[in-house]
Amino acid sequence: KLKQTQAEFAMMIGVSVNTLQSWEEGKHHPDGPAQALLRIAAKSPKMVVKILGRA
Repeated sequence: KLKQTQAEFAMMIGVSVNTLQSWEEGKHHPDGPAQALLRIAAKSPKMVVKILGRA
């Protein structure tokens, strides 16, 4: 885990908190680059932080 708030993670990946929450709640699904980034984050969260940096 990244130990970040939703706001911090949303800022880091370039989406709004509302968008992130809608993904988490299953209301909407990420597509394209966001989907790929979330797959990487799920498998290697530290890699995402290393590449994108902390918000």
